[in-house]
Amino acid sequence: MTTTSLDLSGKIDKVAVSALGRIHQISSSMNIPFFIIGATARDILLEVHYGIGSKRATLDIDIAVFIENWEQFYHLKDELIGIKHFKPTRDIHRLLFQKRLPVDIVPFGGVAEKGDLVEWPPDDSIKMSVTGFLESFQHAIQVKISDKPKLSVGVVSLAGLAILKLVSWDDNSARRQKDASDLVFIIRNYLDAGNLERLFEEAPDIVDSGEYDYEAGSARLLGRDISKIAYSITT
Repeated sequence: MTTTSLDLSGKIDKVAVSALGRIHQISSSMNIPFFIIGATARDILLEVHYGIGSKRATLDIDIAVFIENWEQFYHLKDELIGIKHFKPTRDIHRLLFQKRLPVDIVPFGGVAEKGDLVEWPPDDSIKMSVTGFLESFQHAIQVKISDKPKLSVGVVSLAGLAILKLVSWDDNSARRQKDASDLVFIIRNYLDAGNLERLFEEAPDIVDSGEYDYEAGSARLLGRDISKIAYSITT
């Protein structure tokens, strides 16, 4: 598995590009790294780049921000709201861009305690596992989403996204149906997402297996790529 760069300038929804441009501007000024996760990442990689459409529409942008503490998280939100394109919502993690595009901001890094568990203030009633976020961030793909002005952002790889979906499935029973659906979609299309040649070059044992079929080969190669990221989670 290789971390790569993609040029998708001019192919991403203009409203999403505008929102990500402002997020990049503010987060860079605050030295806060972020990367795109969730269905947004799925659609950028599979639908926009490889032409593999998902049946489930993306209605928002999901980003994960590497922060040191909750003060930094709130400062980032305040700075985004201060440029007047973002509005707060009732949800602590969600902003609304241009009154129509929800932007969900998931913190990881210094705010995670008790085994990569984030407990949202003020009463810690909302808990979320961010296991695998750091490792997926370290293996993110750089994607150019705009040429004028030039803008590149990190996007979780499909293997990294699969890890996050597995963690979410285990962490939140209410999301299990969506997470399972996304996992199946990634598995079924993993070879078609630029990995078919790799299957023959890097994993000929899978092809030569007496039990090989296309979808099983896709799942096995994805599993091996997941292991390269997940190995550092458990060591």
